[in-house]
Amino acid sequence: MKNANLPNVGDLPTLRQLNRATALAFGVAVALLATTILPAEYGVDPIGTGRLLGLTRMGEVKQAEHAAETATVPATTAPASPAARSSVPATAQTAEVKITLQPDEGREVKADMRAGDRIAYAWSTGGPEVRFELHGEEHDAPADKYTSYEKGSSAGEKGDFQAPFDGMHGWYWRNRTTAPVTITVTATGTFRSFAAKPKT
Repeated sequence: MKNANLPNVGDLPTLRQLNRATALAFGVAVALLATTILPAEYGVDPIGTGRLLGLTRMGEVKQAEHAAETATVPATTAPASPAARSSVPATAQTAEVKITLQPDEGREVKADMRAGDRIAYAWSTGGPEVRFELHGEEHDAPADKYTSYEKGSSAGEKGDFQAPFDGMHGWYWRNRTTAPVTITVTATGTFRSFAAKPKT
């Protein structure tokens, strides 16, 4: 059988042509990154085209929404005095908390831990994903001063956590679905208290 469709060697691209095509593709990718992706996703407009195309505003809105959502982690209620806290010993124990979030509602569950205290944790919604952030703040810290350890969207997480400093450590969840979601969270380890924060 004759292979009539095989190309001639002279018809194949040369190494120089392949390098030129690769460089061109790379240049197009960099141009797209600078002109559309950075402005639209992050509000970063290195060469000004994003603002001309209206993309920078889109990215700024996304970043502002993300910052606002992070800032909505409710402040902890008035804690006990340092003297009172130091008199409460941390003990090895297991606790479970259930909370139900209405659509677009956010709540916290926190453990009062000292630096070095450890817990094994698990939480689950039983199905729907919610946005979450594992974070902590020192006792008496301002509402906007906290340390974020992990955040994302999930239907459940489990693992181990060791407190890096004295304070309140735990989760903030927000229900972005259109139906109520019940979250069950358990913790086993060393802590003074483990409870849901009051609704604000």
